[in-house]
Amino acid sequence: MSEKTVTLHTPQVCDICGHRIRAGEKCRLIRDDFMPMLTFFEHLRCPADMPVKQPNHPEHPMLPASCNP
Repeated sequence: MSEKTVTLHTPQVCDICGHRIRAGEKCRLIRDDFMPMLTFFEHLRCPADMPVKQPNHPEHPMLPASCNP
């Protein structure tokens, strides 16, 4: 898959959230290298996309065995 940031000349539908991407708006164009007729459009900051994943910090981290009394 190759991806490129483009400015649209015609409105498209975002393949992640299904909302309209307006003409003149920048978006991500994703094209399959093996089947060039498959193209996908995504907002650069898609409203339905997952926010940045927070790191997993346990409340009580396990200490190495040598440090446990």
